[in-house]
Amino acid sequence: MDISVIKADKVTIDGGIVLGAESAPITTVEFLNLACPYCRKWFYRSDQLLTQAVKEGRVRRIIKPLNKDKDDLQLGNLAHTYLPFDQPETAVNAIRFLYAHQPTWRPDLAPNELDLYLKQNLKLTPQNNQAALAAIEHEAQTANIQFVPTIILGQHIFDESIDLTELEQLISQ
Repeated sequence: MDISVIKADKVTIDGGIVLGAESAPITTVEFLNLACPYCRKWFYRSDQLLTQAVKEGRVRRIIKPLNKDKDDLQLGNLAHTYLPFDQPETAVNAIRFLYAHQPTWRPDLAPNELDLYLKQNLKLTPQNNQAALAAIEHEAQTANIQFVPTIILGQHIFDESIDLTELEQLISQ
């Protein structure tokens, strides 16, 4: 990932799924797609650390589901429309479930089957979040974010390959 083209100053704390207090000294902004295996890797590796930091009031975590044109991410785009942005705990639990089961639903389900899968397994229905998703896409374009996952932590920009020790240091400053 070429991070030199990303304009971190164009990334905002507006929108997305917000976890943690506004008063937290550190904010992470994570651009993810639910069908992306690299996003899944990032989420699994970082979730426990970031969840604990959020609980301790050290980090405010903003997850921004980013729709992508790539064919193999289309089911992720559809899944994003089911995330209740106004219910962050429900949304993040849905994200955890979908990443945990991604090897099952991503390669095997058609869009209409994913709809049924989300309704049956997560009791989720389509949300009125199209404007929020469009705003996230616009923000990503403005900031020149082309790949998922892209994580912004202050002026630090990274992807799923960050070492957890380095991440711990960044959120402990």
